[in-house]
Amino acid sequence: MTFVTFSVDGITLKNLELVCLHRHGLNKFALCRKQLQGDLSMHRYLKKMWPTAAASLILLTNIAQADVDNSQLRNLDNRVTALEQKKGASGMINPPGRPQVKDGADLFVTADFIYWNAHENGLPLAVRNKGSTTDLSNSDVVYLDSEWDPGFRVGVGYNLPHDGWDTSFTYLHFFTDADRHTHAQGGRADFPSQGVNQDSFNTKTKGHLNLHLSQLDLNLGREFFVSKWLTLRPNFGLRSAWVKQSLRTRHKGFDYVPALKTKVDQKCNFWGLGVVAGLDSQWGLGSGWSIFGNAGISLLYGFFQNHVDQDTITVDDFVDFDGSYRTSRFIADLAVGLRWDHMFDRDRYHISIQGGWEHHLYAGQNQFIRFYSNIADNNLGGIFANQGDLTLQGWTLSARFDF
Repeated sequence: MTFVTFSVDGITLKNLELVCLHRHGLNKFALCRKQLQGDLSMHRYLKKMWPTAAASLILLTNIAQADVDNSQLRNLDNRVTALEQKKGASGMINPPGRPQVKDGADLFVTADFIYWNAHENGLPLAVRNKGSTTDLSNSDVVYLDSEWDPGFRVGVGYNLPHDGWDTSFTYLHFFTDADRHTHAQGGRADFPSQGVNQDSFNTKTKGHLNLHLSQLDLNLGREFFVSKWLTLRPNFGLRSAWVKQSLRTRHKGFDYVPALKTKVDQKCNFWGLGVVAGLDSQWGLGSGWSIFGNAGISLLYGFFQNHVDQDTITVDDFVDFDGSYRTSRFIADLAVGLRWDHMFDRDRYHISIQGGWEHHLYAGQNQFIRFYSNIADNNLGGIFANQGDLTLQGWTLSARFDF
């Protein structure tokens, strides 16, 4: 008998045929050999299918595990717990970076001295022509000269026991004014830019602007470390602002009635309430010193109130105008400077002193009414507003005390 030898997983067909021949003899050898060939075919099929079956099992296992993971991360508490477990039992995720006193009331107070300057575009007093009274061939615009004035900002805050959060309430007060006096001589002339145009020019112009700003902020934030020497404090809250402005202009020495004068008194008041959000950063230098940089933006919904009262050369109360409307305005805040922090009395108290530059943009605050028609026109209702933005910028010296 001839034996054909081949191997499947180390077992030779020749050896198996010898076993069949020994156990069953020649009469049943063919049947045994056929069964043996079928078994070997099934073995080869199972060997080919094993990788596919294993991959399917792994996929099903992953899907089941993903469902478990997703169910664990569906609420905030579980997500925080999962992150802490990944970080380690003794680790923290972005540990708090706020000043933390021992055995204190977790309160702090702040006081800021501000020395700012205000600018507002779109407030011309007159157009001055330097060479003629009949054209504008050599002319420029007469604007107000702004001044530097002091102000203050005070606040009180509380360090919440939850996750290093803190909340604060601050009040800002700032008052400033701007003036300009001109006297056109030697063939020069001023053409008034405020009030109804009287179709004439004058030789003397005087303007005065008062600006009164009050602002309240209720803030919630969390300061945390992102590295050994850098902390961030995202924050948001509510803001309410009052911006009150009054503008007075006087014109005298008109060409055809030199002894008479005209005056225009205007008011533009805004109040708004809305949300504020920002990001404060502190870049540590060592020995308690650091550089800070803060940015924020707010959107306030409120209303404007306007009033214009004008006496012309010959008519008192020629204009007596009142108006109000609702709208939204945004405020942008930037601050940068140098800070020094110190803990004392066995870390029971903390004090910080800082100085820096601040810049604030109050968009669209110049809503003084401008008339572009004159007395000779049949339509005196030609007006426009939304002439410019109010900016406040200057130096700020601040102190904070935690106890």
